[in-house]
Amino acid sequence: MSNSTEFMAGFTGSKVLSGTSANTGRFQAFIVNDDAVVSACLDGDNNSLMTTLGLSGVTLRSGAFISVAEGVVIKSITLSSGSVIAYSV
Repeated sequence: MSNSTEFMAGFTGSKVLSGTSANTGRFQAFIVNDDAVVSACLDGDNNSLMTTLGLSGVTLRSGAFISVAEGVVIKSITLSSGSVIAYSV
C-alpha cells in the first residue's frame, strides 16, 4: 500500500464516477464532486458500508471527503445522483 502522502496527492489513481450504475474498482476514499446520493457502497467482501459510513438517506454536499479505515476497500459504489471522484488503493 502507498503511504498517506501519495494517497492524498492522488498518486494512487482516481476515477470520476457518475450515473446510476454500479462503479467497481478498489477505492479507499472519495470526494463529492457534485452533490450526491449514494444508494449502495460495498466492501471487498460485498458487505454494505452504508451504515458504517453514515451514507444511508443523506445527500452528500460537494467537497465532502469519505474514507474507509486502513485495510478496508470500497469495491463498488452506486450513486442515485451527483458525481464523486474515487481514489484507488
